[in-house]
Amino acid sequence: MPKILVIDDSKFQRKVISALLESEGYSVITAENGNSGFDLVLNESPDLVICDLLMPELDGFGFLEKIRQNNANVPVIILTSDIQNTTRKRCLDMGAYTILNKPLAKETLLPVLGLAIGSTKGP
Repeated sequence: MPKILVIDDSKFQRKVISALLESEGYSVITAENGNSGFDLVLNESPDLVICDLLMPELDGFGFLEKIRQNNANVPVIILTSDIQNTTRKRCLDMGAYTILNKPLAKETLLPVLGLAIGSTKGP
């Protein structure tokens, strides 16, 4: 069963996303900011990370930078309500697998999960 890390400073968003993922059979771990999320990437080896973009302490940009600096091979889906193309491009340039808009719709997220999780698996 794939393990997904959800990073969001909103406890409500973490609960909503976790419940959705668990109902689909995924194992879920959560973090309230990019720093604690990065520690979980190193210690728990999730198959995928879903990360909010704007958070205190370490935001999504900083999280992507730490992932890249440490060569962590995990796909990261960024969640944001920012719809600017410059923000999307910056996230993709920093290594995000994709960017999804908030509020997150089940119909949008689920098709992307399998593709993203499969993106780091070998043949």
